[in-house]
Amino acid sequence: MAQQDYNPQLKQWQRIIPSSEPGQGYIEAPGGFANPVWQTRASAPGAFEHALVEALEEVFADGATELDAVVEGLNARHRHDRNGQAWTQESFLQEMAVLGQ
Repeated sequence: MAQQDYNPQLKQWQRIIPSSEPGQGYIEAPGGFANPVWQTRASAPGAFEHALVEALEEVFADGATELDAVVEGLNARHRHDRNGQAWTQESFLQEMAVLGQ
């Protein structure tokens, strides 16, 4: 079987703290074994996510450690949000919450 870049059967958790009981046919037994990143995401990252990661690496390499500096660094590089708008602290935190699910 060919290795996939993500887990198409990844179960979305309904609770904040996942159950210790795995679902049949799912790779999700907490602490049972290592979950490589491609097994614990629902889809492969798209162009937006790759560009955001690249820009964040540059911003962090320039020494940004606080939220305002990160947002300023992204905007200075013209790396805008999904809607093509300049980042705000609120929009950045919202995007991080979405990507962190």
